[in-house]
Amino acid sequence: MTLDIQETKLNIWQEIVGDCISFRTKHRKTTVVLRVHGQDVCLSFKLDSKEGAILRKLGRKLVGQKLGILRTDSEVQPIVLRIIPKEESKV
Repeated sequence: MTLDIQETKLNIWQEIVGDCISFRTKHRKTTVVLRVHGQDVCLSFKLDSKEGAILRKLGRKLVGQKLGILRTDSEVQPIVLRIIPKEESKV
């Protein structure tokens, strides 16, 4: 069984939120895969882009985190990352 990974691009002021299941830098791209409502969604950025540099600052520390990625209209910071704390289970 193969799992479909949907590749997506964010529009300005669009955010995607999901559990980060993969981070890699390969083939001159920085790629993060989020699981959003049971669907795997892939975001890829050129390795030498500002987006790629922002993602590489945290790198593999993102895996396992609930993550929001917001596309902005800023040339200085074209994406904003937000790590969303996991809710503690209630006993």
